[in-house]
Amino acid sequence: MMDATEEAFTKIIQHVFNNWTALRLAVEHCMGGPDSKQTALDFMNYMVQFCLYERSVDVDKIQEALEDILDEEFQTICEDGSTKEVAIVLYKFVKLLQDGNTQECELEYQKLPTINAEWLKANIEQAKKTMLEGSSSSSEDEDENTSTSQHTTNQRSTVLPTVTETPMEDDGWTEVKSKKKR
Repeated sequence: MMDATEEAFTKIIQHVFNNWTALRLAVEHCMGGPDSKQTALDFMNYMVQFCLYERSVDVDKIQEALEDILDEEFQTICEDGSTKEVAIVLYKFVKLLQDGNTQECELEYQKLPTINAEWLKANIEQAKKTMLEGSSSSSEDEDENTSTSQHTTNQRSTVLPTVTETPMEDDGWTEVKSKKKR
C-alpha cells in the first residue's frame, strides 16, 4: 500500500512522464520492444522508488538514472537536454514532499505544463484492471487482441522510412544516405 508521499509523487511523475516527448516517441516507435508501454510504466514506478528512497538523491543522480534507463531499456539517448529538465522538476517535488510542504507541492503541481494527453495514465489504469481480473483465459485473449490491434494501429499511423533499399553491412549497421539538395 502506498503512503501519502508516494501517492502524491506517483501523480507528479505520471504527469511529467505523460508530457515528456522523448519518452512518448520512444514508446510510440517501440524502442523498448513490443511491450514499450509496459516498460514505460515500469520505468515510472522505478523512478518513484528511486527518487523517494535512494540515499542522498540529487538532480545529477536522477538525471543519470533517467539516462541509463532510456539507454538500456529504450535504446534512446536524449540530446535535447530533456533528461536534465525532467530531473530538475522531479527533484524539486521530491524536496517539497520530503520537507512536508504538501500545499506548496500541490500549487507547483498545478503550474506544471500540460502538453500531451495522458497516454501513459490510461495504460496504468488498464494495467491495474488487468491485474485485478486475474488470469482468466478469456480476458488474456482480449488483452492480446487489444494489444495487437493497438500495435497495428500505431504502425499504420506512423510513416517509417524503408530501410530495405539500403544494403546492411556485415557489422549489422545500415548506412542511410541523405537526399541530395537541389
